[in-house]
Amino acid sequence: MIYDKDNRQKTMIQQLSALDGCTVLEVGCGDGTLSLELANTPRRYLAIDPDHAAIARACRRPGRADFFIGSGEDLPFAGSTFDTVLFVLSLHHQNSRKALIEAHRVLIPEGRVIILEPDIHGAFQQFFHLFDDETDALTSAASAIRHSRFDLARQEVFEVPADFDDLSDLCQYPFDQSPVDDNGRSKIFAKLREFQGDINPADPIRLVDRIHISCLKKPLHRK
Repeated sequence: MIYDKDNRQKTMIQQLSALDGCTVLEVGCGDGTLSLELANTPRRYLAIDPDHAAIARACRRPGRADFFIGSGEDLPFAGSTFDTVLFVLSLHHQNSRKALIEAHRVLIPEGRVIILEPDIHGAFQQFFHLFDDETDALTSAASAIRHSRFDLARQEVFEVPADFDDLSDLCQYPFDQSPVDDNGRSKIFAKLREFQGDINPADPIRLVDRIHISCLKKPLHRK
């Protein structure tokens, strides 16, 4: 499986907020693949994730990012430390309200928070819903963004392709973080037919992930 082969996420992040020379914190970095793509121009790039195995993999990768185990709900950093905070497909995996309060605390005045969240109705997201329906979590994250202490600077929607070699490759993807059994494969096959009709299991498959990206600004004066 190849996700975002054209680096659309990186491009959109850089368009919404210049990272050059900044101190950046990424919350929910996973194995650090995107982090290392973004870390070349900031003055310092720190990335955290609660998954010990993912952070171990990230630390083995060469690059300019520094990786740590941590939670967005309780950031181990002093106030007004960062110019930019990033949440890349991660805000809905935690208490989004608490995470944005913490992001507000550690950002300098007029600092930016960039948030990427999947569209609830996007094609790729529908396969995650088969095993772990994230509708409530995504809805809560969207509400937390709207009612946060930040000012909305910009908001857009863009699409990212997820390319699979064939049906077997799609079925091996860990949508629920565990191996897919026969019942799971049947669900995936049925959902794929909803989108693409009759399919040849040996043909390549492309699913589109629809992403909402928001740029929020911390007001100069405290709210």
